[in-house]
Amino acid sequence: MTGHRNPPIEPVERLLAEAHRTGREIVVGEDWAREIMRVVRQDAAAHPYSSMLAWAEPLVWRAAAGAALVAAVFAGSVVAYTARQPVPSAWLEEFDAGPPLIEE
Repeated sequence: MTGHRNPPIEPVERLLAEAHRTGREIVVGEDWAREIMRVVRQDAAAHPYSSMLAWAEPLVWRAAAGAALVAAVFAGSVVAYTARQPVPSAWLEEFDAGPPLIEE
């Protein structure tokens, strides 16, 4: 196992190691599951996740939502603009690429 042990996980590890040594099956009942979840919750409460970039996650999600909104508005405006045009590809004629590079 690892060198840095978390004390709240030791009861779970001890139970699994004992079951492995004896070769018996672990009876997974409601009480056993409740006890395991209690140990896991205690471990999570004792070592809360703290990151220096924890403030960035909500910012990234808000920026992504804003970008999606801007993209939807832009796509809607393009659809509305092309729907009003008599010939959908007429506005492309404004973008003349110039003379061909290879003369025939």
